Amino acid sequence: MKLLLATLLVGLAAAGPNMPRSELTCQICTDVITDLDEWLVSAPTEQEIIDFVEELCKALGLLLPDLEASCNNIVETQLPEIIEGLVNDNLNPTDVCTILAACP
Repeated sequence: MKLLLATLLVGLAAAGPNMPRSELTCQICTDVITDLDEWLVSAPTEQEIIDFVEELCKALGLLLPDLEASCNNIVETQLPEIIEGLVNDNLNPTDVCTILAACP
């Protein structure tokens, strides 16, 4: 699951707000958000999830320095709301991916 989450964040960080929406990006995003939702059932804290993703952002920064800032931006601006939506509002993964502009 963590590998899938990392893949999503790499893709989102690299593409940014201009990411083309397609069935493939939508399916990948939906699968990853579904896995994140399942991971949340195992009761990690929001901070544990954010810390994990921030470490991924640092690793991305070692490969491509521009990606670290984009990745951190996603963590800071969207990840807490996504977690809250999944936990408290039973947010549908497709809705999350539409918000992230991964779905048409």
